[in-house]
Amino acid sequence: MKSFTFLVHNIYHMGGTTKSISNLANILSEKGHKVKIISVFKANQKPYFDLHEKIEIKPIIEYNKTVKGLTNIFMNRLNKFTPLLKPKIIHPSEPGLHQFSNYIEKQIIREIKNVHTDIIVGTRASYNILVADYGPSDVLKIGMEHMYLHAHNEQYQKSILESYNKLDLVTTLTNEDKMDYQQGLSETKVIIVPNILKETKYDIAKQNVITAAGRFEQEKGFDLLIESINHIQETMRKYDYQLEIYGDGQEKEHYKKMIQQYGISDIVQLKPTTNQLSKILASSKITAVPSRVEGFGLVILEAMYQSNIVVSYKGCYGPEFLIDNKVNGYLIEQQDIKRYGNQLAYIIENYNSDEIQNIISYGEQRSAHFEGDTIYHQFIKNINLHMK
Repeated sequence: MKSFTFLVHNIYHMGGTTKSISNLANILSEKGHKVKIISVFKANQKPYFDLHEKIEIKPIIEYNKTVKGLTNIFMNRLNKFTPLLKPKIIHPSEPGLHQFSNYIEKQIIREIKNVHTDIIVGTRASYNILVADYGPSDVLKIGMEHMYLHAHNEQYQKSILESYNKLDLVTTLTNEDKMDYQQGLSETKVIIVPNILKETKYDIAKQNVITAAGRFEQEKGFDLLIESINHIQETMRKYDYQLEIYGDGQEKEHYKKMIQQYGISDIVQLKPTTNQLSKILASSKITAVPSRVEGFGLVILEAMYQSNIVVSYKGCYGPEFLIDNKVNGYLIEQQDIKRYGNQLAYIIENYNSDEIQNIISYGEQRSAHFEGDTIYHQFIKNINLHMK
C-alpha cells in the first residue's frame, strides 16, 4: 500500500485544517497505509486531535528546554531583532509570515528533500510551493488546498499557480474551487477531496445556545457576529439565549472590548478552544459561521450532524458548497450584520416551527454525504489513476 507524508503547520494546535488532516491521516492509517506527519511547529506535548497509534509524528520547530528547542528559541528571538533572518523563500503574502525565519525555511526544505514515502502532501499554499520546488523527483507531490484561490491576493494567486504546475496533483474542497484552480493550471490535474466528517452523534438535551467556534482572526468574522448580536440583544434576553464563541487568537482582546462596549457580556461568552466541540454542538440549537473567508467550514458539517441550524454568509465557497439557502441552513448577503442578526432572531422566535425543524432535518441529511470510507476510496482511486 502507498505510504504518505503530510507536511502540516501545527498538528498540536486547534483548527479546522488540523482536524481535516487528522481525520484523513487516521483513515489512511486505519486502512493499512504508512502515514507520517511532519509538523512545522510543535505547540503542545500531544496532537490536538487524537491520531492513530501507527502514525509517525515529527515536529521541526520545538520551543522547549532541549538543546534543539533552546536553539529554536534563540533563533526565533534573534529573528525579531534583525532583518538578516527574515524568510527569503516563503511568499510575503503568507498569512503567518511573522512565524517564519530563514532558519525555519531551511529546516522545512531539508525535511521535504528527505521524504522517503511514496507521496508527500502539502497542506497550506506556502508548503505546497515548497513541496513543488524541493520535493524528491521520485515522490508523488500533492498540494492540498484548504483555502479557495480567490481568497489570496492577485500576486499570491499568480505565484501559487506557477508553482502548482510543478505538482503532480492539487486537491480542493469544493467543485467551484476546483474549476478556478484547473483554469489556471495547464500541467497539473485538480481533484476534489472534501473534509471527512467523523464524529460521535450525541443525544443531549438542547439548550438555548448559539455556538460559534474557530480562530480569533479577522477572516473568521466573529466581530461581525458580535455586532449582529448587539442588534438583537433584547430578543436574546427575552428568550433566554446565550452566544458562546470558542477559540483563541490575536483578536481576542478586540472581541472583549466590543462585548463590553455593547453591554452584552450577560449574553455573549468567549470560551477557550475545545476538542469536545461536537458534544458542545449537540447541546446547542444554532451555529453561527460568520466567516469573511471560508474554504470549507468543517464546523458547518459538524453542526448539521448534531442537529443545529447553521447561519453563514454568502461569498465564501465553503458555506455555499454545504448550505442550500432556506433548505438546510441560511446564507446571508456578505457582511450584512443587521440581516444576519435578524435571521438569528427569526430562528430563536420560531425554533419549534415546522419550517425550522425541516431545515435542521435536511442539514442532518447533508452531513451524511461526507462519510470517511467514501472519501477515502475516491482519493485513492484518483491517486492510482495518476500514478499509472
